[in-house]
Amino acid sequence: MLEEINGQWQLDENGYVTYQKVVDCLNLNKTELYNRAMDYFVYNYGDVNSVIQNRDVVNGIIIGKGIFKNVHVLNGVLLSNIIDTWHILKVEVKDGRARITISLTHYDETVKGGELPDNHYLYPISEQYPINPKGYQKNLYEQAFYKSHLKALETIDLVERALKEGSVTKKDEW
Repeated sequence: MLEEINGQWQLDENGYVTYQKVVDCLNLNKTELYNRAMDYFVYNYGDVNSVIQNRDVVNGIIIGKGIFKNVHVLNGVLLSNIIDTWHILKVEVKDGRARITISLTHYDETVKGGELPDNHYLYPISEQYPINPKGYQKNLYEQAFYKSHLKALETIDLVERALKEGSVTKKDEW
């Protein structure tokens, strides 16, 4: 699994697993691309006001923080491990071009089981396998990493589509 995705991501200066794509949108100006990027955030995140960390209209930058829920679920005999992945999505636009950057930052693990209350753990992705070969629960986090990788690529594709075609949004589904 990991060999299949080797080289498709980078570790940035913050220790985040980062993906980036530059998109040509030749017939669209900065304002139209910015509005389409905002539409993506509005229609794909539950509470856009808590998701968006920075909106810079002048420089054409939107930065949002979100979570991929239930990226990996491992149901054992006594315990269940549920992994969510926190990410930062940054869209930068200028006339005719956009740069999409997504960074996977942390795993949010919930351990459930028996009559005990749920336990929650927040781990930087760089501290877990495969980034850290000595990371905790190799098999669990190998699966979580692979599935988080697929979610990141899917998000980049959806943002690219929103920028080029305009969002196919919930508002269209009335």
